[in-house]
Amino acid sequence: MLAADAIVAEFRAFGAGLRRDKFCARTALDIVNRCEATGVGILGIEGFYLTDTTTAPQLDHILDLSEGRMDYDTARQFLRQGEGLPLFYEFTFHE
Repeated sequence: MLAADAIVAEFRAFGAGLRRDKFCARTALDIVNRCEATGVGILGIEGFYLTDTTTAPQLDHILDLSEGRMDYDTARQFLRQGEGLPLFYEFTFHE
């Protein structure tokens, strides 16, 4: 199992969506911290609104870290900007 897959598996109990791979801001911050601790790069984070029937991507809540995939502080700042909104976040990792 890849390190990124192990991180998602560890937090999946707190996830939402069909694959339980979308996380609230608090859990998303924990995932960023775990990525930093284990050296897993983050290529991007996307924000979604979830309902019982839809998953709606939020184009104004997308972070592209493909140029600085180890920029964990930027990832944390991005997630803090969405605090208070009912967003869930999905990660794209780089190993």
